[in-house]
Amino acid sequence: MLSPFRSPQGAPPHPLLIAAMLVLGMFVFTGAWLAVATACASRVGWMVLLAALSSIVLLRLARARAGKPRALLAVLVTAASIALGEWLLAAQPIAWQMNQSPLEAARRMGPAFSWMLVQLGNTPLDWAMMVVALALAAWLGR
Repeated sequence: MLSPFRSPQGAPPHPLLIAAMLVLGMFVFTGAWLAVATACASRVGWMVLLAALSSIVLLRLARARAGKPRALLAVLVTAASIALGEWLLAAQPIAWQMNQSPLEAARRMGPAFSWMLVQLGNTPLDWAMMVVALALAAWLGR
């Protein structure tokens, strides 16, 4: 008997399922990154590598077809995770000073101010890890 929650073995995954998994996974990972950064009292730049692995695992769990589109999707999700994480990490010190959550402070920061804080907060090793994470997502996502 076919369950309503399981698709047949050879059926392609629904695109909305893939999109929902990726968006939810991106937000969950960003929250975990912010929690680790708070616990370690640093920016923990190595978490960008885990962002790439997280996007790959989610795409494979969603049974997205292998190939260039999956690799491109993995790179885009990794880049979005990095951008969201860096934005919230830049907002975190401001949030502490203003007695707000990082999300509230991030909404009030303009793009120029956020970009300046990201540039000041990251080391060359952090930037290199971001590039490696994108390359890792492209390589493992194919």
